[in-house]
Amino acid sequence: MASSDRKTAWIVYGTIVVAGLLIVFLNFGTEPLSSSQSRTEENIDREALAKVAPTMSDKAYHLRYESEDQCITCHTQGVMGAAIMPHDPRENCAECHKVKES
Repeated sequence: MASSDRKTAWIVYGTIVVAGLLIVFLNFGTEPLSSSQSRTEENIDREALAKVAPTMSDKAYHLRYESEDQCITCHTQGVMGAAIMPHDPRENCAECHKVKES
């Protein structure tokens, strides 16, 4: 094999290796959307979030709020038509979601 053929082969193999590494980095080296989305939600000012959070209806089960487990039971499964919550569970649902004033 001539010297120029070896040089061409190394260039081809090198290009393939670099392209492979680039593909791996682009697929696995970036942060998943859900992870960055959660961080963004954590940075939002709680008071500002409370102003835009949907209010709870004045149904008896909302008026006797005891813990987020009560909320999660319905709002992760859509029980009785409950809206599915579009965020990860928080420590205190009532911190942002207030009972609608009649």
